[in-house]
Amino acid sequence: MELLRPLIAERPPEERDKIEAAYEFAREAHEGVARKSGEPYITHPVAVAKILAELGMDTDAISAGLLHDTVEDVERVTFAVIEAQFGPDVRKIVEGETKVSKLTKLSANLHDQQSENLRQMLIAMTGDVRIIIVKLADRLHNMRTLASMKPEKQQRIARETIEIFAPLAHRLGIGQIKWELEDLSFTYLDPQAYSYLETRLRTRQEERDAQITQAIEQLRAELADDIELSEWVQEEDISGRSKHLWSIHQKMQKEGKALEQIFDLLAIRLILTPKPVNAPESRQKERAEEAREKRVCYHSLGIVHSMWSPIPGRFKDYIAVPKPNGYQSLHTTVISQGGQPIEVQIRSKRMHMVAEFGIAAHWMYKQGSALAQKERDDWLLQMRDLQRDFSDAADFVDAVKNDILGGRVFVFTPRGDTVSLPQGATPVDFAYHIHSRIGDTTIGSRVNGSIVSLSHKLKNGDMVEIVTNKNSTPSRDWLNFATTRSARSKIRHHFRILERSEALQNGHDLLEKHLRKRQLPVRQLMRTKILEDVSFKLAGSRNPDDLYLAIHAGKLTPGAVARALAPQLEQEQRPLRAPAPRPVEPGGVYVEGFSTVTKLANCCTPIRGDQIMGYLTRGRGVTVHRIDCPNMVRLLKFEPERCVAASWNPGTRGNAIVDVDVVAADRSGLLSDVLGLLVSLKHSPMKVSAGVGADSVAHIALRLAVENQAELVSLANQLRQIESVTDVLRVGKGNKSVPRN
Repeated sequence: MELLRPLIAERPPEERDKIEAAYEFAREAHEGVARKSGEPYITHPVAVAKILAELGMDTDAISAGLLHDTVEDVERVTFAVIEAQFGPDVRKIVEGETKVSKLTKLSANLHDQQSENLRQMLIAMTGDVRIIIVKLADRLHNMRTLASMKPEKQQRIARETIEIFAPLAHRLGIGQIKWELEDLSFTYLDPQAYSYLETRLRTRQEERDAQITQAIEQLRAELADDIELSEWVQEEDISGRSKHLWSIHQKMQKEGKALEQIFDLLAIRLILTPKPVNAPESRQKERAEEAREKRVCYHSLGIVHSMWSPIPGRFKDYIAVPKPNGYQSLHTTVISQGGQPIEVQIRSKRMHMVAEFGIAAHWMYKQGSALAQKERDDWLLQMRDLQRDFSDAADFVDAVKNDILGGRVFVFTPRGDTVSLPQGATPVDFAYHIHSRIGDTTIGSRVNGSIVSLSHKLKNGDMVEIVTNKNSTPSRDWLNFATTRSARSKIRHHFRILERSEALQNGHDLLEKHLRKRQLPVRQLMRTKILEDVSFKLAGSRNPDDLYLAIHAGKLTPGAVARALAPQLEQEQRPLRAPAPRPVEPGGVYVEGFSTVTKLANCCTPIRGDQIMGYLTRGRGVTVHRIDCPNMVRLLKFEPERCVAASWNPGTRGNAIVDVDVVAADRSGLLSDVLGLLVSLKHSPMKVSAGVGADSVAHIALRLAVENQAELVSLANQLRQIESVTDVLRVGKGNKSVPRN
């Protein structure tokens, strides 16, 4: 608690009392518990609370930082107890943190489980932005103490941190947490590269410090001599900073440069505090203060450029066009008198607080209009929207990393509004970002007044105009170049609706054709009420659309539906000959209306439990396929009249042969472990082969005899538990992952 007291000393007494009560509660709850490092566990929540206090977070967030592990670790502590003692806001933050922690601990290092954990975490954290900030503080302290973990866990946590948590901190504008998370992750992800850069930079540190000190003194003298600036500025703070190692490494990798070619290794930051503005109205005063901030920043930029020669192409104006996270500053790179390139950053005191603390600055300064709150709210809403677009956890996490947390380009609408898109975005992505309807009706685009293709890559500062036609529809080709997951999802959604419409029409036409062929009264039998009753009987739904879809998919035949619609009428219309029997074939398969020989298709090798369908081959009887077999899908589309319903006879049993591919990261003893498991389960493979690809991914091909799909699923799930095994595929045309329980 001694670490916290100086940071909360200036808070009102009731707030200090609440934080101290939270500390005592946490200390009692974690009494006798130690961390992996051997330290008392209470040191962790105290460190988290200290980070939050340094960010200037409110009392509820700091209290939640102290309490964030209590409910999970102590049985007697419940969310109701937290709420009773510390209020509903503290409970909400602690509850969000607890859910996130539980999800992370459930992970078994499998990709899909980890993706699901991250999805649930991201969704939970959008409920209250303070949950994100507390989680970032929690992750930062865990990264600072990661040395006590096993190497494989260090790698996993560092990778997750640099892909998810550091970008989250960046989007919230909390620069000091982002940079530290990146550098800490760097030490574990690539220790050799980290050590190389650290050593290279340390060997010339004294020389660089001297150059920075000299440049600061020169700039301070020039600013002091400027009479105009002294009338506007109350205080100025000039400091030197070193570029962060991960940022240097990224630039070297991205641009293929050596360390000597990085121009912004040396940097000066000038922070200006303008004098207060006298204005009668608060809104007018706010505008006047904002104008003065800009004026002193641009004026100081002129002084810098008069002292040192600016490097062309190295000026960035984030004051006129702020970053989406609210960051504002002027960046310019100049050649100092010593001949060294130096980056100079110029900003106001308020801009600096936003740059360092981001959205946390909202709790320090109540100037919400200047904090780009709308942009932050927008991306939180984007994250919530993505969960509706993506049911698959891996796709959701990938979309968040690429569409929301990845690199950005900033383009303009014809009205001058700024639109932030992922790097590599095209006019199609822009159109769908504006509105789904605009995306669906796009026929062309203009960039900076010139007509460009829809696959054109947008660049920073482009002015984009979309040409639409209300009668136009998307093209499947767009999926080849649309970059954002959101745009791709909306394009696919359009074609899913189109395919459903075509499937409904096809099912309707097949049924109508069958009825007309048998001279049955089509209009009378296909009335809505009759169709609803038959649909409920055969498809379990009173919606006739489900009946048509089942016919299209081959789950129901037009003949079966016709008999349900009018069994007496159809009996009268049947030819006067004995109906074909519906026998049980040796493979245990019913084929409706056929006595011909059946066989199981080699392309998909169906086994008991698979959904199946028959195809009438000329002179060879009926071949039975899995319903999702690519061959069966093609036959249903082009020769539906020769596709017949089939089902497994529940009264027969027997083994079927199935080929599977066990996919794993190659390691010593992998094949032995796989075969050992099969022996323990009394499964003797009929055929075994193994190989390793150039990407060190091993494939173990097994031919097995199984009774049904349930047995195959159970066996596959146990194979997936073997170390380094990533998946078990069922071999056939269009290999597919064996379903999980």
